[in-house]
Amino acid sequence: MTIKKISNGLNWIGGLSAIWLFAYPKFYSISVLINILIPIIGILFALKHQGKVGIDYRKWDNTPIPKIDSAILFPSFALILRALMDFKIIGFKNIFIYALIISIPLIIILFYGTKEYLIVKKIFTGIVWAILFTFTFGFGTAILTNALLDKSKPEFYKAKIINKEIEKGKTTAYRIDFEPWGPILENDLMRVSKKEFDKLKVNDSIELELRKGFLKIQWITKK
Repeated sequence: MTIKKISNGLNWIGGLSAIWLFAYPKFYSISVLINILIPIIGILFALKHQGKVGIDYRKWDNTPIPKIDSAILFPSFALILRALMDFKIIGFKNIFIYALIISIPLIIILFYGTKEYLIVKKIFTGIVWAILFTFTFGFGTAILTNALLDKSKPEFYKAKIINKEIEKGKTTAYRIDFEPWGPILENDLMRVSKKEFDKLKVNDSIELELRKGFLKIQWITKK
């Protein structure tokens, strides 16, 4: 197979796997794993074919080179969106550290493999790409790994709902606010599904599960 056909295949797989995880997350752990692996495979593919695969429009011997941007970005966005929808983290400082540990080596390999953003006029675009990758793939992978590989025993807490709110923007989110609980000393909030939102009422009590996290970063879910 040619480099172009493999690049197109990776882009298609990246897009379809992102839709799978974001819109229809059946076989949850498998879909997460695939969306983590596709960007890594794309980056290693770029490393193998140095300068002949890109993430930005460029030419090689006056011929446009194939891009693998979709194979990297689509799964990355799916990871962070799914992570933020499904898990609530206590302490984003530690998650930020792990996101950097995960993403920086891959960014270096990607830029080295594509030979892009290593010239002065494209440094700013490269910085944007690096930040975007860190806050999508890095954060998403760290949050999901922390939760899905966690084998700790949960601690259970109850909290009273004090407010409900529908947040409207490009997407609609359903938020519940509740009183301080366990280690949280201020009013807290959580986004839930529409079905749960409709079922819960102000002054109802909800039960929360607090876990230590695989990466030692506490996270909670509603039981």
